[in-house]
Amino acid sequence: MRKSQITLIDGGMGQELIHRSKIKPDGLWGARVMLDNYELVVDLHRDFIEAGAEAITINSYSITPQKLKRHNLEDMFGILQNSAIKAANEAIKSSETDKKIKLLGCLPPLVMSYKTSLGMEKEEAKDTYKRIIDLQEPFIDIFCCETVCSIEEANIVTEIVLKSDKKVWLSFCVKEEDGTMLRSGERLEDALKEFDNSKIAAFLINCAPPEAIHSSVKIMKSFSKPFGALPNGFETVNFLNETNDVSILKKRKDFNIDKFVEDILSFIKNNASIVGGCCEVSPEYINAVKNKI
Repeated sequence: MRKSQITLIDGGMGQELIHRSKIKPDGLWGARVMLDNYELVVDLHRDFIEAGAEAITINSYSITPQKLKRHNLEDMFGILQNSAIKAANEAIKSSETDKKIKLLGCLPPLVMSYKTSLGMEKEEAKDTYKRIIDLQEPFIDIFCCETVCSIEEANIVTEIVLKSDKKVWLSFCVKEEDGTMLRSGERLEDALKEFDNSKIAAFLINCAPPEAIHSSVKIMKSFSKPFGALPNGFETVNFLNETNDVSILKKRKDFNIDKFVEDILSFIKNNASIVGGCCEVSPEYINAVKNKI
């Protein structure tokens, strides 16, 4: 596949911001750094662009009313969303690249990552997604529905976002032990069939180990839509729940740049056209991929 057919996107914002800021992470880590150290966010976006990313994602993954409410910051929802949009645009404008950098809107899990149930009524979820979309749509090029763990969650978020005028990427999260299954236990193949004839522009897998994603790629390549892969570098996320936070998550010792590049090149060889990283993927990893493709 020629480089012109591949879109290289950024890596994981949250974990890298934790490493750079040295703050103790909590359930609101991505939003808190917007309040306490805004320039760090701008700098990291810019580093990803200068590493070779052709698209960056707004740092709003943890900015949902449901997550903010747990920290008595629900009234900061609009302010933080706008701040995340501003930081990404500042990074694009101040970077030294001549390329047109695409900005990805972020539609994350509303309560917490890796849950296999919504954690709220469907109508509340739909209303929340609409609020996020309304704030981001004027500024972004593509909406990415991230870390989607069930077909129900996929149906709810896409019902709302497909009413927008933007392209939509649908990114599922699969089991660490079996990349043919969503974290809900539903088959990835069934999830893709559900949306194969929809207006979804591309399928992705994000925030899963590379080994699992290799199995996912074999399934995605049999469908008609463009697809991609954004692996993470965690040992496991299986013990993350409402009673702890991201400080329990550890980086795999074998998640090095050479292995990451090898995995990404394998995905590309199997027709993936959108590649990048998720948690624990820094600008150095993205730069190494750019230098190979």
